[in-house]
Amino acid sequence: MEQSITIKTDELQPSLITGLKKYFQALNAKEITISFSTPKRKSLREETKDEVKERIERSIKNMEKGNFVSFTGEEFQQLSKVLSAVR
Repeated sequence: MEQSITIKTDELQPSLITGLKKYFQALNAKEITISFSTPKRKSLREETKDEVKERIERSIKNMEKGNFVSFTGEEFQQLSKVLSAVR
């Protein structure tokens, strides 16, 4: 049987931990899985429709001038690994 208990971090007190330990022992629980959640980070700021349109038009002009970067599939995978490690 699986059960889920949600506890806020500010509620974690030694007495609660002791009580949970007794509770799990009374249930004869053999294994306990602990997971946690963190607030989502807002990675990109919201853009207005005009800002999006302007950014796209600027990108098109840059491509037409030859100002762009290209990657092979392998190079993109390497860059992705580096960027994911930065977060």
